[in-house]
Amino acid sequence: MDTALINECLPHLEKPLLEAIEACALVEKFPATKHIVRQGQYIRFLPIVLRGNVKVFSHEDAIQFLLYYINPGDPCIFSFAHIFDFSEAPVEFSAIAETDSELLMLPIQQVHHWIRQYVSFNQMLLKGYQRHYQDLLHTTKQVTCYNLEERLLNYLTTRTQIAKTDTLAISHQDIANDLGTSREVISRLMKKMGANQKVKQVGRKIKVL
Repeated sequence: MDTALINECLPHLEKPLLEAIEACALVEKFPATKHIVRQGQYIRFLPIVLRGNVKVFSHEDAIQFLLYYINPGDPCIFSFAHIFDFSEAPVEFSAIAETDSELLMLPIQQVHHWIRQYVSFNQMLLKGYQRHYQDLLHTTKQVTCYNLEERLLNYLTTRTQIAKTDTLAISHQDIANDLGTSREVISRLMKKMGANQKVKQVGRKIKVL
């Protein structure tokens, strides 16, 4: 286990808690596009991203819909919510590694214990919950108030911020999946946005201008 990486990502946690995490948690590596959890599975761990980025989404009737991204140091709030669902219902979301990622997997029973024992652990979860709650509100606002072209540009801008580059290796089909529409619609919008000099197609990549 990479102790230095855990300390770097979770610097606000006190030493006894960090030692407890290092003693019983697992660190798992996920290559890009690898599923971390699939909709319909059961939660056994609370994941926290140490390195990379994770995409969380839901799907219904073959339509996929992007919910939010998880960055290093962040827990997954939907996983957190299911940890306290004592009916043990299967999850209603999926999560995949957006880039090659390394995750800290905290056992459910230990999470229950640490929440009662450590204020800093509660604060970490609540801050993550607040951050992703704002993400969900932003997503809802986009769907309700923005047209698809505005959502597409916002989506591409967010992806460039995560990838730390203005050029994305992403297909029109991948974008369509995340925005819950068809590849043909995305291709038409990309052509229009290209004419308006908002984006540029560079081979199989997209450059956000």
